[in-house]
Amino acid sequence: MTRFRARVLGVVAAALSVSLVALPATAADRSAPRAKALENFSIVVLPDTQYSAESFPQAFNAQGKWIKDNTIARNIKYAIHEGDIVDDSDEPYQWTNATGAIGQLNGTTPYILGVGNHDMDAMPKGQNPAVVRDAAAFNRNFPRSGFSNLPSFGGTYPAGQNDNSFHMFSAGGTNWLILALKYAPTDDEIAWGNRVITEHPDRQVMIVTHAYQNGTTKDSVGQKLWTKMVSRHPNVAMVFSGHYVNQGVIVEKGVNGNTVHQIQADYQNPSTLGPNSYFRILEFNPTAKTVSVQTYSPYLNKNLTDAKNQFTLQNVSFPHALR
Repeated sequence: MTRFRARVLGVVAAALSVSLVALPATAADRSAPRAKALENFSIVVLPDTQYSAESFPQAFNAQGKWIKDNTIARNIKYAIHEGDIVDDSDEPYQWTNATGAIGQLNGTTPYILGVGNHDMDAMPKGQNPAVVRDAAAFNRNFPRSGFSNLPSFGGTYPAGQNDNSFHMFSAGGTNWLILALKYAPTDDEIAWGNRVITEHPDRQVMIVTHAYQNGTTKDSVGQKLWTKMVSRHPNVAMVFSGHYVNQGVIVEKGVNGNTVHQIQADYQNPSTLGPNSYFRILEFNPTAKTVSVQTYSPYLNKNLTDAKNQFTLQNVSFPHALR
C-alpha cells in the first residue's frame, strides 16, 4: 500500500469514526418511541333551563349557539343537560323553545339529556313525579330514535324510551361513559344503571341525574344513589346534578378507593333573564390530572368567578389514559 493511499484511508476512517460517534445521539432522538400527547378536551354542562324555555328563549338559544360555534375550538366532546329542560311539560311552546335551542347541536356536538321533575307528566297534574313516572311529553320531543343512530349511543331504559340512557365517547386517551338517570330513579332504574356500569369496566363513568345534592349536602335521592350505585363501582368518576338553586362540590372515595367528584349547580330564576343564561364549561387535562370548571353566560358574555363557580378539581383519575 502506498503511503498516499494509507493516508487517504486514514482520513476516511477518521471521518467515519466521527460520524459513527455522532449518529447514536441524533438517530436516537429521531427514532425513539414518544409518549402520545394526551389531548385536553371539554364538556359543557347545562343546569336547569326551565325558565329559559318558559320566558327567556334568547338565553337558551345563545347557549346552544355557543356550544355549536365552539365545539372545534374548545374540543367539546359532549354536552350534558342536568334536567328540568322545560318548566311546564304540558306546554308545547316550551318544548319548541327547548328543541330549537338544543337542536342547534345536531350534527355538530353530541349531547345527552337528564330528565328532571318538571320534564315529567306528573307535575302539571299536581302529582308526585317520584311516584308517577311517565315522561311522554319528553319522549315526544326528544325521542330515543333521535339518538339511537349516533356512534356514541349506548342504550336506554326502558328499551323503547329515552327516560334513562347511556352514551360513550373517547377523549384524552380515556374511554368514557355518561349515564343519565331520570329524576329520583327507582330501584329498577338503579339496577339497570348498575348493570351498565358493571358491563363497561374499561370506561370511566360520569353520572347525571337531576336531584342529588344541594350544594355540599346530599339529599335523600343522592344518599340512596351513593349507597346503591355511585360508591360501589371503581370506575365512577363524576356525578352532575342541578335542581337546587345552589352550587357545590362533594369529593369522596368509593368503596374501591376511587375518588368521586360530585358537582352541583343551578342558576334558575323565574323573573330575571341573567341567572338562567349560565352553564358550566369543564376542561379536562389528563396530563395534569385536573378538570378546570368555568361558569359562563354566552348571552351576557360574562363569567362568574367566585370560588363556587370557578375552580379546579385536582388529582382527577384518568386510569385508562393511553401512554
